[in-house]
Amino acid sequence: MRRIGRVMIAAALPLVAGTAAARAQLAGIPVYFNPAGGTGVGVAANLGFPNTNAGGGTGYGVAASVGGGPVTLTGMVGVRKWSGYSSTEASYGGDLAYRLFGGGLLPVAVGVQAGFGQVKIPVVTIAGSSTVTQTTIPVGVGISFNPPLFPLKPWIAPHVDFTSVSGGGGSTSTFHISGGVNFNLLLGLGLHAAVDWGKIKGTTKSALTFGVGAHFDFHVPMM
Repeated sequence: MRRIGRVMIAAALPLVAGTAAARAQLAGIPVYFNPAGGTGVGVAANLGFPNTNAGGGTGYGVAASVGGGPVTLTGMVGVRKWSGYSSTEASYGGDLAYRLFGGGLLPVAVGVQAGFGQVKIPVVTIAGSSTVTQTTIPVGVGISFNPPLFPLKPWIAPHVDFTSVSGGGGSTSTFHISGGVNFNLLLGLGLHAAVDWGKIKGTTKSALTFGVGAHFDFHVPMM
């Protein structure tokens, strides 16, 4: 019976990976980029709204970052509420970003970023309910526009998400595009919004996740 149960779960994994995959570094939250970087520390609270193809439901998360020179390291934790399920699953991740060009008083910045995220996905088969673990590694390049004395700071970042699912679900890679805007207020406080879009491999469907949040930066601008 245990072997039959494993077979049933494995048979369901292609459906899970196609229609309920997190497709984000922190489950249910867009993949955020910060090409300009900075020095010091920052904290953020995020709320995400994936479409049905991205699993639906809602994602909640908090993140903390520390920057020094061109390098910024970010850690994040959150919870994911899947559409159609009453339970929530914990999610965690992190990323490492490196500013290649710009920042400070320059109006444009370019950076590369690699991340890691993991979450358990609920699975229901005729053998019963279970969960599988999805690991996502987004790797990409971002461009931000930082007009002097202008509070809106837009950015865009194409990235490839390498995704694997435990229990025989295999692995895949998909191309995504993230984009957003930061609205910086006084004394380090700000708001932000982003969207993450990508085609689901092997289908005509698209996964779309919209996110909003607030941040507080103790950063010293790069000169």
